[in-house]
Amino acid sequence: MSLELKKESIKINHLVQEDFSQTLVEGDIIVPDIKPDILRILQVDGTAVINSKEVQQDKVIINGTVNFNILYTPDVSDGDESLNPLIKSISASTGFVHEVEIKNAKPDMNAQVESDVEHIEFNVLNGRKLNVKAVVSLNCKVVETLTLSAVTDISAEEQIEVLKKNLKAYNVVAETEQEFMIREELAVPSGKPSILDVLKMDVKVTGKDYKLLNNKVVVKGELNICSLYIGDMVDNSIQFMEHGIPFTEIFDIDGVNEDMYCELDYEVQDIYYQTKEDSDGDIRIVGVEVTLKVNARASEKLSIDVIEDAYSPEVDVAMEQQVFNIDQVVDEDREQTTIKEIIDLPADIPEIVQIYNVITKPYISETRLENGKIVVEGVVDTYLLYLSDSQENPIFSYKQEIPFRHDINVSNVEPDMACDVKAEVDHCSYSMNGSSEVEIRCILGIASKVIKTSQVDLITGLELKPYADVQEHKRPSIVIYFVQKEDTLWKIAKKYRTTVQEILAVNKIENAEAIRPGQQLMIPGRQRKCS
Repeated sequence: MSLELKKESIKINHLVQEDFSQTLVEGDIIVPDIKPDILRILQVDGTAVINSKEVQQDKVIINGTVNFNILYTPDVSDGDESLNPLIKSISASTGFVHEVEIKNAKPDMNAQVESDVEHIEFNVLNGRKLNVKAVVSLNCKVVETLTLSAVTDISAEEQIEVLKKNLKAYNVVAETEQEFMIREELAVPSGKPSILDVLKMDVKVTGKDYKLLNNKVVVKGELNICSLYIGDMVDNSIQFMEHGIPFTEIFDIDGVNEDMYCELDYEVQDIYYQTKEDSDGDIRIVGVEVTLKVNARASEKLSIDVIEDAYSPEVDVAMEQQVFNIDQVVDEDREQTTIKEIIDLPADIPEIVQIYNVITKPYISETRLENGKIVVEGVVDTYLLYLSDSQENPIFSYKQEIPFRHDINVSNVEPDMACDVKAEVDHCSYSMNGSSEVEIRCILGIASKVIKTSQVDLITGLELKPYADVQEHKRPSIVIYFVQKEDTLWKIAKKYRTTVQEILAVNKIENAEAIRPGQQLMIPGRQRKCS
């Protein structure tokens, strides 16, 4: 008996488990010898960077760093009290190692980790030393890459009836993690004073885009850089400037083409800057080097018809089957929602003279499927960093949570399905309505996938054998059958070794889905090859 099987390999990412964890990062920061003593801390902020992650049995080991930036007023007891004292800054880093328990994790799997600094506390131990504590949140996903080999077609001399099932998933083609450096010289805008000292620099990636080519990915975006500095003026006033640096980088990534889909995650790894003189000899240029890490995952939307079941009216069919849990993408979308909020500063904090920077970070607190919609709820943590009219606190930071809710219409939703939702800030703008009131306008991009995890029996092999059931030949040429509750025409035809088409023809039924429990069917007999 000749038999030929057509097979197709499917490579998919299966989410093993996702877990949210927190770790406390603590360290002592020593004031460098070239910096004056600390009189009072104005602000401490930090960013978390993931250096490496290692998947072990039932856990993930995360190695990271928190980069701190401290603004303080120095202890200049012999200075002129009528002037604002100079503000100084310190940059320091504290490493951490954290273990996240992930059940069923194995060393050959991949981990995806998102990190953020949620809270910072500090304590000045003396004029040359302070202690900092940062709560770092870690969202860890462990993903297993499965390669499935499924039978999609059968060729044989004998008559073979097949039942096919359509699988929709993301076929993960390739993944790459790359670091690249962006170098640029930033000029102080006209009308701003020259630089005496750079206090801090905040960098974020905006305008993210990509283009896939054959075996390459082109990533595009813009670095938005806000710089806070001391102006070289009599009163040593605090100044700020903002620059945008567009970037384009090309990476090799084997196996991709322009019809595929790509997910990008960026992380600012390091920021280095140095002031320079312009052609007139004034310090009006900052040379910047920013190291970015990008993780690119290229996938193709897969829709494939695989054989779920098979039998022959003429011979026995022995099937080899393997059970897989497959995440099928039922629905996906990316929408934008606009959030507007007026922030009123409390009466007990300094009023605003100028806003230096507005940092917005979205957090999703809950996603649920409800009445054919994905309901997304969360908050946008909004940080106002501004220059004030207070000599004690010339720089002040204020945080406020802005709640949001967004509904996404989806189709074919079932209660046991899962949602994968990500939110990022596409654009943020602000306007001052007064010295204590700021209106925030934030455009959120919300990407969503509805995923159904199905247990699929995939046929991996077939063998044809001569029919051996002698009793089957004693059946009458016509059988009267009453349809049961869970019956389908496929099940009935397979049971009686006939075909769906023959049952439809004999019973003059046009629609195979139209049978109902209790319905009487005539089942035609068949001649079979025996051993």
